Amino acid sequence: MYKIRFHLTVYRYELIVACIILLLTGSVAVSSRSDEPAFPSQYRYPYRIALTFDDGPHPLYTSLLIRILKESDARATFFVVGKQAVEYPYLLKDLSLAGNEIEDHTFTHPNLSKLSDAQVQREVLDTASVIKDITGVAPHFYRPPGGQFNAQVQKNLQDSGMHMALWTVFPKDHEENDPQIIIKRVLDQATDGGVVLLHSGRNSTVLALPVIIRELRSKGYRFVTLEELAGSMQSGQLAWLDMGAHNGAHSGY
Repeated sequence: MYKIRFHLTVYRYELIVACIILLLTGSVAVSSRSDEPAFPSQYRYPYRIALTFDDGPHPLYTSLLIRILKESDARATFFVVGKQAVEYPYLLKDLSLAGNEIEDHTFTHPNLSKLSDAQVQREVLDTASVIKDITGVAPHFYRPPGGQFNAQVQKNLQDSGMHMALWTVFPKDHEENDPQIIIKRVLDQATDGGVVLLHSGRNSTVLALPVIIRELRSKGYRFVTLEELAGSMQSGQLAWLDMGAHNGAHSGY
């Protein structure tokens, strides 16, 4: 059992950034469900897409992401790092209570393809245990850091009940500081059944998110979690799930 400690230090510049973001996101217009037409959402929004966030929880930005998603009436899937989850367990609880899905992004964020079988299992299964201990819900998906994996990694985890989840939309927000570029990349790459890879801990991502949600919704998309997406589509449509035939195809970020 890992010792869970609360880390309350926030750097001064982060507080300034937080204030700016709160002012910007506070003006996001959100339509309540009661204002929407009374017929099933698949007719209002026929396309499905999953927003996913890697590398959290982050002591500042995760709370901002939760707020934006809630105000936008959207849910997302968060791939959390085990050591971060141990550091900020209250953020996992907040994510879960807000209706978001929490999945596994390993314990220390290593390149899984360079680890032994025992190390791979520890990285993924220890994180799954932490998530279950904190939220009461066991994860079903893991995402290899950097998209770096090989056939041995997949084979090693086949019997664990965990499925590898990658993505179909890659806006490179981890290296892009311009929110407008991130927005354009997401909109250009979005397709029905798509999975968007975004990152926690990025100011530009937080600023881009309200616009991404608004613009995708205007194009007929509804926001679903990975569990919901996997349950609503046929296996042949799940290009982001267990891509054994494309080893390393998403590596290198």
